[in-house]
Amino acid sequence: MNFCYVLTQTLTNKKITRTYDIASQLRFELPGVLGDMLFAILISSHSGDPLYVTPVVRHIVRDPSITRQNGEKIHNIVFVMGESSLATHYGIYGYKSSNTTPVLDKYKEQGKICVIQNSHSAADMTRSSVPMTFSFFSPKQQDTLLSEKNIIELAQDQGYKTFWISSQDGTGPYARNYGYISEFSNYVTRGDLNNTENGIRSAQDDTLLPVIKQKFSDTAPYKLYVIHIYGSHQNYDDKITLQDVKELPQAITYDQSIHHTDRLLGEIMDMAKQELGDYTLIYTSDHGEIVGVGHGIQYGGYDQYNVPFLMYDPSKKYCNIAEEFEEKRGYYSSLVNKYILLSMLGYPFSEPEIEKLIPDDIILHSDSKVYDYKSIPQ
Repeated sequence: MNFCYVLTQTLTNKKITRTYDIASQLRFELPGVLGDMLFAILISSHSGDPLYVTPVVRHIVRDPSITRQNGEKIHNIVFVMGESSLATHYGIYGYKSSNTTPVLDKYKEQGKICVIQNSHSAADMTRSSVPMTFSFFSPKQQDTLLSEKNIIELAQDQGYKTFWISSQDGTGPYARNYGYISEFSNYVTRGDLNNTENGIRSAQDDTLLPVIKQKFSDTAPYKLYVIHIYGSHQNYDDKITLQDVKELPQAITYDQSIHHTDRLLGEIMDMAKQELGDYTLIYTSDHGEIVGVGHGIQYGGYDQYNVPFLMYDPSKKYCNIAEEFEEKRGYYSSLVNKYILLSMLGYPFSEPEIEKLIPDDIILHSDSKVYDYKSIPQ
């Protein structure tokens, strides 16, 4: 199909008005390198889309799924959102080619973490996936990002002090969705915001550690920490250190990047134990990765959706919710993340209630279309 015809048809379709949707339609009609290039060019050249320019003003409307707010609250919640991490390259998921997760392996052997064996993200791009965890943005309800209270606001309503600590940027067409959410936090530092005095460098996860340690010592009784890392995003070789190369000298660079994330998680958990004492931690990734290729690929298959999901949950209560969902569905979906977080914040959701709220196993693909997970483009 010719580009001019596709562009004309797309622009005259009155149902497609947002720049991102126009770019996604072009990508769908023109799959491959050309479609990917046009997608990037079109959204990068636009600055007026409401998703990028909406000011950060607290919302009034609360999602109707929230009917109770008197549940038990976890004092300290740490949510580490990884990047481009493919679960099948993790030792805790049975990967044998390299010893990628020695720290997490030890936690698993000691029974200190629960590991969900079959977990998938609900999007193959960060800009869509991260808001699905920290707001009510979903494959079929994308307007809720701007119209309803997000998880940060709801945490504050329950008396939590909120922190967003990130090596990722939060502006521009790819990042503004989650950058917008981050700015509702009581404290936010990112690769592009409030970073100079903290020594945080974009895409350098280790530079977050001094800030994390400092903020873990905050004396507020209830705290929510979102730690958003660069993990295993391309280019892989700038996500590793000499220590990762030394410990895995024969490994591919992607595996060394997962080894680096494993070490980072170990340091975060050590600091949490020392500074927070009583805490619960969730680690997952925004999406998976086609190793050596990337993600957000129209016909990329399942590797770009296959993600790790684990919890340090001394109570086992929240692990049980995730495990029950996986057992009944065959897969844990990242759409569940927000409801587990809300339950920790004192907005209780049982596993059967979550199942009713997520009746279908759907995803939002890189062409901006909704698919059943079993029927994604391959």
